Amino acid sequence: MSHNGATRHETTVRYNSWLRPPSALPPPRVLLFAVLLGPAFPAAAQDDVTTRSASSAYNGAYITGPANNPLSFLNGYAYRTFASISPYLVPDFAPARLLNEQLPGWISFGLEERLRWESYYNGSFKLHNGDSYFVNRFRFQMNLRFGSWLRIVSQVQDARPILQKPPYGPPNEVRWDLKLAYAQFGDPEKSWISVRVGRQLINYNNTIIADSEWRNQGRSYDAAVTNLHYDRYRLGIFAASAVVPEISGITHHQEGNNVYGMYGAIERLLPNSRFEPFVLWRVEPGVPIETTARAKTGKQDEQAYGLRFKGIAVGSLDYSYEAILERGSDGPNPIRAWAQMFGVAYRFDSLYFKPRIFAQYDYASGDRNPTDGIHGTFDTMYPTAHDRFGVTDQFGWQNIVAERGGLTLEPRRRWTLTAQYLDFWLASATDALYNTSGGVIVRDPTGRSGTHIGDEFDAYTWFELNRHLNLGVGVGHLMGGAFLAKTTTGPNYTYPYFAINFKDNGSRNGN
Repeated sequence: MSHNGATRHETTVRYNSWLRPPSALPPPRVLLFAVLLGPAFPAAAQDDVTTRSASSAYNGAYITGPANNPLSFLNGYAYRTFASISPYLVPDFAPARLLNEQLPGWISFGLEERLRWESYYNGSFKLHNGDSYFVNRFRFQMNLRFGSWLRIVSQVQDARPILQKPPYGPPNEVRWDLKLAYAQFGDPEKSWISVRVGRQLINYNNTIIADSEWRNQGRSYDAAVTNLHYDRYRLGIFAASAVVPEISGITHHQEGNNVYGMYGAIERLLPNSRFEPFVLWRVEPGVPIETTARAKTGKQDEQAYGLRFKGIAVGSLDYSYEAILERGSDGPNPIRAWAQMFGVAYRFDSLYFKPRIFAQYDYASGDRNPTDGIHGTFDTMYPTAHDRFGVTDQFGWQNIVAERGGLTLEPRRRWTLTAQYLDFWLASATDALYNTSGGVIVRDPTGRSGTHIGDEFDAYTWFELNRHLNLGVGVGHLMGGAFLAKTTTGPNYTYPYFAINFKDNGSRNGN
C-alpha cells in the first residue's frame, strides 16, 4: 500500500566501496566538516521542540488542515485549537510523567502508543484489490541528562499489522527496532551551538527531508548534526543516511546512500515571517539511467538548491512559498529538475466555528523525453508523504501538478473538521505517474493517455480528549481522470481510517 510506503532510497540495498561510511555514521570527513564549519555560520534545529519548523506555515502550523499532525500540544503549540487553556473532557493520564516524578532528575522515560484502523479499495489502481486491517505502534524512550550540556536518548519501537493480508513487512511490520539512539551536546533552543550524533529524527523540511510519522514505523536517520542558533538566525549542518527498515532486529542504513545538507533560517525578515534557504547533496550507488548501453544503472550525485518563505500577514493570513532546483547527474545523465509550492490560508477568528479556508498549488517537473539522456523528473528525496497530495497518499511530488482547496472548522474546543478538494495532472504526459515511494504506478510513453490524473475529495477530523490522547477519523476518495481510466483497471480509490494516539513524553511540568 503506497500510503505507507518507504522511499526508493530506503527499500533498495546496494553497496559501493568508493563511499563507504562506518556502520552507524556518515564518512568521518563529513562529520569533521559539520562540526568545524558549524561555528563559522550564524544559527534550524531538528530537536523534538523544533520539528515544527518543518511545517509549511509560520510557527509550526500547516497551510492545509491538520491531517498529518493531530491536535495534541505535544506535536507543537501551533497545533492547539483556539481555546487551548480550557479544561479537557477526559481526565489526564500520564504514567511516564508519574514515574519520572519519583526518579532523580538525570533520568526520565516516555511512552507512545498508536492504533490505527485503515482500509483501501482498488489498491494500486487494480480493480477489486482491497484490504482492511489495524496497524499498531508502541514506543518506549529513555532519556539521560547530565547537566545542561549532555543528553543521551534511546527509544525502542515495535510496529505490527493486525489482520492484514499477507505478505507484509516494513513499514507496517518492524518488530522491536532501535528507533532512536543519540547523544546531544548543548540545547538547540538555548545554546548558540549544539551537536547531535547517532540515530535520530531529521525534519527540517516536510517536502524533501523529514521523518514521515504517518507510516507505521516512521523514518530515522543515522546522522551527525550541528545546529547553530544566534538571535533570529539559525543554521543546521548535517550528514545522514536513512535507516532501511527490516521486519525484525536492529535495522541499519544503506552504505553509500547518504544525504548531506545545510538548512538555514532567518526569522522576521519581514514581520512575522521566516526565510529558509537550504542546500542538499544526495549520493546513491545505483539509480536507473537513460542509456542504450548494457548498463542500466549509475551513481547518483545530486544537488538540491531551495528556499522557503512563510509567514503571517494581515492578521490571520498565512502564506508559504517554496522553490527547489535540482542539478547533478545520474550516471552519465545530467539532472535538470525543479519544483515549487505556493499556499495561502485565512482564518476568520470572529466567526462562529472559526472557519479557516486554504488553497495550495504544487508543481514538480517530469521527464519530457525518456530517451534524451537528460533526467528531468524531480526527486522528492525523503518527504513526509501523508496529505502531501490528499489523505489517500497515492502520489509523490514528481511529475505532477496539483491544486487544492479546503475548509477547516472548529465546532468546539480542541475539535477540528476539515474538508478538501484536490485536482491532479501530470506535468509531462510522456513521464510516469509516481507513488509516494518514488516508484512508477503507470506510464504511457506515447503521451496519448492525456495528463488529467483525477480528482480527490477528503474529509477528516481530530479531537483532543486530553493532553496526551487524541482521536482521528477520515476518508479520502480519488476519482480517476482520463489518464488513469486509460492506463489502469481500477481508476477510483477509497481510503478510510480511524486512529487513536497516545503520547506521554514524561515531562515533569505536566505537559
